[in-house]
Amino acid sequence: MVMAHRCLASLTLAALAAAAVVPACASHEWKPVFRRAIVFDDRGISLPLPPPSLTADPEQEVDVHGVAQGDDPLPADARVRMLDVDGTADVEVELDAEGGFTAAAVPLDLRANCLEVWIDSEGGESEHVFVHAEITGETTITTVLGCD
Repeated sequence: MVMAHRCLASLTLAALAAAAVVPACASHEWKPVFRRAIVFDDRGISLPLPPPSLTADPEQEVDVHGVAQGDDPLPADARVRMLDVDGTADVEVELDAEGGFTAAAVPLDLRANCLEVWIDSEGGESEHVFVHAEITGETTITTVLGCD
């Protein structure tokens, strides 16, 4: 009986020692290099010339407008990357002096799209933002934060 208690005590101490070592080996979380966020308003994704019916012709070339907000200075080589995770669009555009950008003629299927957007530079990247365009009428769309 004494031997069983010693064995149990040894196993308990070994388990506690192992648990104390595990947090020291935990992986580090990814953090953005600079704190700037891409921001869109409800007209961030727009159609230069909508067709007579978006529901009948949902595959369109859209313009995407946004701005990089935040206090951190942008690196000189900063650019906006945009990837349609539900489609084929893969776009890279430069930021203007005020931190704004426009990507013209981005091919989107307005029935199923999800744009992943972030600021990219040689030194790293910002947090990724997800937005999608949603058909709200026969000739109108709106920009919605997040993707379903």
